[in-house]
Amino acid sequence: MTALLLAVLAASLLGSLHCVGMCGGLVAVVAAGRGPCAAARGRAGDQALYHAGRGASYAAVGLLFGALGAGVDRLGAVGGLQRVAATVAGVAMLLWGVGALLAWRGLLPTLPSAPTSGALTRAFGAVARLGPRARALLMGALTPLLPCGWLWLFAATAAGTGSALGGAAVMGAFWVGTIPALFGLGLGLGLAAAGALRRHLPWVRGVTLLVVGALTLTGRATLTLAPPSAPAATPAAVERAPATPLPCCEGHHAP
Repeated sequence: MTALLLAVLAASLLGSLHCVGMCGGLVAVVAAGRGPCAAARGRAGDQALYHAGRGASYAAVGLLFGALGAGVDRLGAVGGLQRVAATVAGVAMLLWGVGALLAWRGLLPTLPSAPTSGALTRAFGAVARLGPRARALLMGALTPLLPCGWLWLFAATAAGTGSALGGAAVMGAFWVGTIPALFGLGLGLGLAAAGALRRHLPWVRGVTLLVVGALTLTGRATLTLAPPSAPAATPAAVERAPATPLPCCEGHHAP
């Protein structure tokens, strides 16, 4: 599990430019909430609230998908299939990683983002009219509602853990990896190194996703077609068996 969390963290850090493109508008709204003359301390506080709301929502997504993955695993076990959720999540990660590498080589077009619904746009618009602190916190809390395939891919990885707590841990690692780029953007620091690193990020991110997918598969995704057999009694357990005769055999002796 530790290796998986570290791989998710690395993939999130390397994919943070995607998060800037998806969430940069929300960060900009939060950053501009106090006006151009606001003190740096106030802007930093608003950014911290935004990321706190976002982190809480990501944890909730992880808990939900981890619990769903556990349910899928239990249903699969009824049919003799073990760890179905991890298999699906691991394969999805591998396919995404291969797709990222093919897109980097120009062999596959970049998939367009899903359009944002009108209801979601109105919800963000209503939140934008609130006070700075409430705006920052709720903007962060609503972030998982954005049509972000990158986010939901890691939600699938959370489901692959087959555990609510494991799913929350995966989404927590993903959240931590997105903070540096978004926090720097919100404070007006920009991404100084992005220009130099941008041409290398697609293939590095693709390789990292392959690692995450492989860890998901090898850690929890061995698909077996028969239920696990009951553990055999060990010699030590046999030696400790009681020597007293069974009740059904008392008074009956062999001729």
